[in-house]
Amino acid sequence: MAEPGPAQEIAQGYVSEGAAVELGAVVIDGKTDAGAAIRLPLATLNRHGLVAGATGYPARRRPCS
Repeated sequence: MAEPGPAQEIAQGYVSEGAAVELGAVVIDGKTDAGAAIRLPLATLNRHGLVAGATGYPARRRPCS
């Protein structure tokens, strides 16, 4: 049996049964592995959050004069 690749190892952490929201698939080095789905169970959505943005970057930039 072949060992799973990095994308499959990541996807194993998101395996769930029942109703879930599928966020997409794992992308490594710009290549999507369609067999490595990322899913969050609906029952746990109140415990997950998404934070996006660069740390330390101002929320608003002032135009240059």
